[in-house]
Amino acid sequence: PESIRFELIGKLNSGCTAKDVMLYILWNHARQELTLDRSIEFGGPGLTSFSMDERATLCNMATECSSKAGICEADEVTLEWLSERRDMSYEDMLSSIINPDEGATYDGGIHQINLDEIKPMVAHPGDPDKGIPSDPTNGELIENIGDVDITIAYGGSCTAGKEDDFEYYAQVCRMADECGMKVAEGVDFYIQYGSKAVKRVSEEKGWTDIFEKVGVKLINPGCGACIGAGPGISINSEQVTVSAINRNYQGRSGPGRLYLASPLTVATSAFFGKITSYDPKLFK
Repeated sequence: PESIRFELIGKLNSGCTAKDVMLYILWNHARQELTLDRSIEFGGPGLTSFSMDERATLCNMATECSSKAGICEADEVTLEWLSERRDMSYEDMLSSIINPDEGATYDGGIHQINLDEIKPMVAHPGDPDKGIPSDPTNGELIENIGDVDITIAYGGSCTAGKEDDFEYYAQVCRMADECGMKVAEGVDFYIQYGSKAVKRVSEEKGWTDIFEKVGVKLINPGCGACIGAGPGISINSEQVTVSAINRNYQGRSGPGRLYLASPLTVATSAFFGKITSYDPKLFK
């Protein structure tokens, strides 16, 4: 397919994840004349700070931009990841990398994304491109939508059930535990493992114990609320969900209203009972 390139520069602040980057791109660039049926290429110096799990989030959510595919430019992070999984020498892996040609033509253009400027994003119910930024200094949404009380917080799916995502959930849950906090009354906080390997890592690193201690409801690996299956879906139109899944089309995860956010925002919201972007100061 034709291609479009997003050149990442700068570095994300500690309250943001790759999910926020994609919600930002959906908010600003997901238009028929730019992304429809094209292959999205991610590259630039800013990409080097992203783990392979976070790069997978970028590529996974290319679908939400109505694109055919998402690919990340290979670098040393890629080679290091491959070296643990492929019986190949470093030289063989290096020689097999295919990078874009110098001066390559991108039908959708080259668009610079300054990661320094990205703030935690939340997408309104109904469409993943209806995002708004939030203010990480006070945990509140910049746009005046008032307090959005929630009944469900859900972390999981192929977009947000990876090892890095679980580390984000554990980070927030650990801070909440240190403050003596539990999942807010009236909120069900579900976290679903993305694979057996992620479940094993969660147990080995003690994340599972922390989740259970603060009141998280853990779900075994598999497709779940993202496709309207199992725990985490809404059961009536009055329920409000903040979720880390990749899309929030009405009815996909039940009849309620579903807001999209990053793993950090989802976990933080679960403890405050309303949509709240992550900020360490909130847990002091």
